[in-house]
Amino acid sequence: MKDLIKPFSSAREIFTGGIGFVSLQFVILATIAIASVQTVRETNNRPTQPAFNETPRHVGPRYNYKFVVSDDQLSAVLQKLHPVFSEVPTKINFVDHAIRMWDDEATFDDESLSGQQMLSLLLDNDEFAKVWGQSMPLVQRSEHGIAVNTQQGRPSVSHVDHLMGTLAEIGVPLSYPVRTPHGKDQVAGILQNAIRNFRVNQREYEWTALAAAFYAQDGRPWYTVEGQEVDFNVMAKRIMRQTQPLGVCYGQHRLYTLTMLLRIDEQIQDKNDEAAHRLLTTQTRREVLDYLQGMTQRLFHSQSLAGYWDGNWPDANKPVPDPDTDPLSRRILATGHVLEWWAMAPQELHPPRETIVKASQWLAKEIIAMDAHKVEKNFTFLSHAGRALALWRDCFPAEFERNYKPQHQEPMQLTQSR
Repeated sequence: MKDLIKPFSSAREIFTGGIGFVSLQFVILATIAIASVQTVRETNNRPTQPAFNETPRHVGPRYNYKFVVSDDQLSAVLQKLHPVFSEVPTKINFVDHAIRMWDDEATFDDESLSGQQMLSLLLDNDEFAKVWGQSMPLVQRSEHGIAVNTQQGRPSVSHVDHLMGTLAEIGVPLSYPVRTPHGKDQVAGILQNAIRNFRVNQREYEWTALAAAFYAQDGRPWYTVEGQEVDFNVMAKRIMRQTQPLGVCYGQHRLYTLTMLLRIDEQIQDKNDEAAHRLLTTQTRREVLDYLQGMTQRLFHSQSLAGYWDGNWPDANKPVPDPDTDPLSRRILATGHVLEWWAMAPQELHPPRETIVKASQWLAKEIIAMDAHKVEKNFTFLSHAGRALALWRDCFPAEFERNYKPQHQEPMQLTQSR
C-alpha cells in the first residue's frame, strides 16, 4: 500500500514532477474563465422582449350575419351599454372595459364618457387623480417600465395586463403619451413592463400574450427575467394546459386569446415574407385548432334550451363553480364571452348556426330588458356581450352606431333655400 502512495521527497521533485499537472490546471481554469465570459456575454445579449411594431395590427370581424342579431336589436343593445355611470367615482375597471368595447374615438349624444375622456382617465395621472385622488395611481414607473395597478379595488383594473391588451385592440401606438406621477412617458413602457415581468406560471397570462402578439413583428423568441426562452408557441401551449373552466371569466379569455393568435398568425403568413418568423409553428397551429374545436363541441352539447351557457359550460351536468353568484350575471358572462371568440374565429371552429342564433337572441333580449342599475352592476360582462353582437354584424360598436339608420325612420325632407 505504501508503494502505491509515494509522496514527493523534496521541493525540487515537487516542482519538476508536478509542472505538467499545474500547467494543465492553468489551461483548464483559463478555458473555464473564457467560457464563463462568453456565456455572460451571450446571456446579456439575449432579447428580453419581442421586436415590436410602433402600431398594433388590426384584427377585425369577418362575418355579417343579420340572422344572428338585427339592426334594431343591436342598436337597442348598444344604447343600453353607453359608458355613462351613475356611481361616482365609478370603477376604473368599467372604464377599461368600456374603451375596449367603444374605442378611443367614440363620441355620444348623451352624458357618456367619450373615447378620449376614457383614454385620458386611464393614461394621464393628472386626469385620473381628479377623480380617484393621488393615493393609489393607476400608472406609475417601475423597474422595467410602467406598472398598472391591478386587483387593488375600485381605482384599479381587474385583470393582469388587461389595459395593455385593450390599448392593443383599439390600435393605440407605442409612442402614445402616458403621464405617471413621475412625469411623461409612453405606452411602450406599459408593454415593456408587462413582458419583462411575465412568468409562464403567473395567474393570468391571456392579456399579456394578446398584447405582445398584436405589436410583435413576428414570432421570434425572447427570454424572461428567469432566463426561460419564450415564444408564442410556448404561450399557446401554456394557455391550453389549464383545465377548463378554471381561471377568470370561466376560462373564456384563454379561448379568445388563442383565437387571436390564430388570426395574427394568418396575417404574418399572408405577407409571404420568407424572412419573417410565423407566430405559430404548423404543429402548434394545428394543436390550437384542435383544442378550440374540442371547446366548440363541449359548448354545442352544454347549451341550455333557452340558448345561454353558465359557469359549468364545459359540462352542464356538473354544478356551476360559483353557485352563490346571480344566475343572470353568470350566464351573460359565459354567453357573451363565447360569442365574442366565435365571432373572430375561423368558420371551421363554429358550431351549427342554430347554436349561435339561439345564444345571440337570448343575449340581446336579456340586455334590452335590463334596467340601468343591473346594466351598471354587470357592465364588464356586458361589454363583452355588446361587442360580440356587433362583431357578428361585421363591425365594432362605435362603427355601427355611426352608420345605423332605424328602419322606421321617415325619409329626410330636403327644404329648398329661399
